[in-house]
Amino acid sequence: MRLFIRTFLITIFTIGLALAQFRASRPDMSVPTNLNGELDYSGWSLFDPNRFDMQHGFSMSMMNIGGQSVSVAGYTNNLTYWAKNNLRLDANILLYQPAINTVQGGLAPGSSLKAVYDVGLIYAPTKNSFLELRFQNAPYYQSYQSQSPFHLRMR
Repeated sequence: MRLFIRTFLITIFTIGLALAQFRASRPDMSVPTNLNGELDYSGWSLFDPNRFDMQHGFSMSMMNIGGQSVSVAGYTNNLTYWAKNNLRLDANILLYQPAINTVQGGLAPGSSLKAVYDVGLIYAPTKNSFLELRFQNAPYYQSYQSQSPFHLRMR
């Protein structure tokens, strides 16, 4: 029985080595990438990469106000997708984290990650008209407005 198993394993190993010699002449079967324009998206117009436009940005700023340092770090993303030539979806997303250091050296409350978004759907039925639906979530700080230019009688 051992002689049979040994002979069987040696035969399989020898056949495997012999067949492995012919793999060099086999055509390359790698997955194509679009670095050299090898992929054709003509049948998939909905997923055409020419319809997407994405831009990223990162910023950091710091200032000192009355002995307190205020720093803000933010990541912005602007995404535009053309569903049709007259229908566009765009989104602006901002993630930011304000940090206010107090005189005692600790962080002030409210220094957590915050998100702001602006999403819009723009439809242009004709060349000279468009309809725009927009949803926004933006911070509103009343304390920075001392007077309203729209209500001059209320001072």
